[in-house]
Amino acid sequence: MMFVSKIDNTEVNALPYISFTGEIISISTKEQATEVAKALFHERVLGFDTETKPRFSSGRMFKPALLQLATNERAYLFHLRKTGLPQALVELLSNARIVKVGAAVRDDIAGLQRYVSFTPGSFVDLQDMVGEYGIVDKSIKKLTAIVLGKKVSKSQQITNWEAYPLSEAQTLYAATDAYVCLKMYNTLKKHQEEKMSPKQRMYEEVLERASSLLQDEEDIIANMANVSALLKETFGFWWVGFYLVRDNPKQLVLGPFQGSPACTRIPYGKGVCGSSWKKQKTLVVPDVNAFPGHIACSPHSRSEIVVPVFDDKKKIRAVLDVDSDKLNAFDGMDKQYLENIVGLFKNLH
Repeated sequence: MMFVSKIDNTEVNALPYISFTGEIISISTKEQATEVAKALFHERVLGFDTETKPRFSSGRMFKPALLQLATNERAYLFHLRKTGLPQALVELLSNARIVKVGAAVRDDIAGLQRYVSFTPGSFVDLQDMVGEYGIVDKSIKKLTAIVLGKKVSKSQQITNWEAYPLSEAQTLYAATDAYVCLKMYNTLKKHQEEKMSPKQRMYEEVLERASSLLQDEEDIIANMANVSALLKETFGFWWVGFYLVRDNPKQLVLGPFQGSPACTRIPYGKGVCGSSWKKQKTLVVPDVNAFPGHIACSPHSRSEIVVPVFDDKKKIRAVLDVDSDKLNAFDGMDKQYLENIVGLFKNLH
């Protein structure tokens, strides 16, 4: 199983819905809340979420109206406006042994602390956790699609969560939100061997998309434009683009790029780009100001990587130039993947 880095809304909308199918228990008294909290102390992991009455104008902020805690079999909905946060529930939220899994949990915790001050224990934020798998789309909607292959309904999100009793649709929505957090956590844990650094996962995604784009397109300028856009969009590099080899005179001429205006022509063997062409190898420059003969096309460029683009006869036809506004921004992983990406151009005409 491989998790993609991103997913678009069209793909999400095509997926089947996920809904909690277990028992949903609504808790509306302090005594019930205390009893349930004590019973949950034997659990190792709980899905976690809160719901708050929406604000449609500036003014006072509402406290969370609902706290949801879910196991695989049951979802517990605490009506906080009725129960408050009794001591047993505070102890559960503070317990370091019991993992509480949610998304954007910092905001949820801050809301709960408006009832009672407590020190949160063993909260896991899925938006942080999924970064270890290279996943960059981090809304609950998109995370559920990427990790579980399902979509969650958001039809009840902007409703009155202080209402009691909640509607059937609200109840199911609230239970499902906490449950999917638990299910995603368990799924990710089962696939820990697939953890990649975010950068590696992003490069894998770019390589896959670039291969698809170039597969049936013969126009070299169009392909270079798309690859430049992919790299810029994905990594936010300061400047990404290609310089094309010209033989008379022997120089590089600016080709498709993403970023600010750049040097139009670079002589053979000059600067990082010309040196990469002359040496016929990738050059990784941690600090461009320390590179002999560096051509400063932009004062914002601090580090750079240049990768030769070979044709099928091993002749250099262009170079890929990537600049960062940070020092030492490129490493062996960048070199490996950028060389793989420009390898897609080997059938240049």
